[in-house]
Amino acid sequence: MGNSAHKETVYRGGCHCGDVRYEVHGPVDDAVMCHCELCRKLHGHVSSYARFDRHHLKLAKDDGLRWYRMSDKTDRGFCKECGTALFWRPVRNDNMALMPGTLDDTKGMTTVGQIYCADKGDYYPLDPAIPQHDQSDKADNAGVADQS
Repeated sequence: MGNSAHKETVYRGGCHCGDVRYEVHGPVDDAVMCHCELCRKLHGHVSSYARFDRHHLKLAKDDGLRWYRMSDKTDRGFCKECGTALFWRPVRNDNMALMPGTLDDTKGMTTVGQIYCADKGDYYPLDPAIPQHDQSDKADNAGVADQS
C-alpha cells in the first residue's frame, strides 16, 4: 500500500442510522482528501478515503448497504436509509477505501495527501500543510484514482 498502513488489526465503523456496520480485519492506510468535482457532488464537500484490501472487509450488518456503479471503473457503497457514504471500490483490483469519518475511532490516523486540487471548489482553502497534487498520484493516493 502506498501510505503508511496502521497496525491495528480490527477497525470498526458504520453509518449514521446503524443499518450498516463493518469491520476491517487488517491494515488501513492513512487518509487522502479528494477535491474533484465528482466527490464534491456526491458528498457535498471534499471527501476523504483510507485504502485497505477488500478481502479484509467483514460486514457485521448490511441491511442498508447499497452499491452505486459510478462508471465502468468504480462503485460507491452507501446506506440506503440514512445516505451515509461508506466505501469506494475500483471494479478491477483488490483495493477499496472507506470514508474515515465512518470509523468508530480514528485515533492515530492522519491525512497524508490531497488529490485533484486543481478541481477544488472556490468556496474553501486548501490546507498548505498537507501535500497537494493537481490530479491523482496513483502511487500514493490510497487507490482513489481514475474515478470517472
